[in-house]
Amino acid sequence: MGRDYEQVRQDLAHNMKSLRHERSLSQEALALSADVDRTYVSQIERAVGNPSLLVLCKLTSILGTDVLNLLERPR
Repeated sequence: MGRDYEQVRQDLAHNMKSLRHERSLSQEALALSADVDRTYVSQIERAVGNPSLLVLCKLTSILGTDVLNLLERPR
């Protein structure tokens, strides 16, 4: 059975925060590089925000990964 919407948002939040920490980036630095607001990055990492595909692509470019990796279930 597939994951529901809420689980995908939780997985995205976890993966994005983990990758950001691995790359020693603050929320502000990531947001500035991706041309989005820092509060938006915070919302995504708290599974409150619902980013567009464009924003996900910008963030993955900075984080050095791809959208599929951000959305996969953490190990």
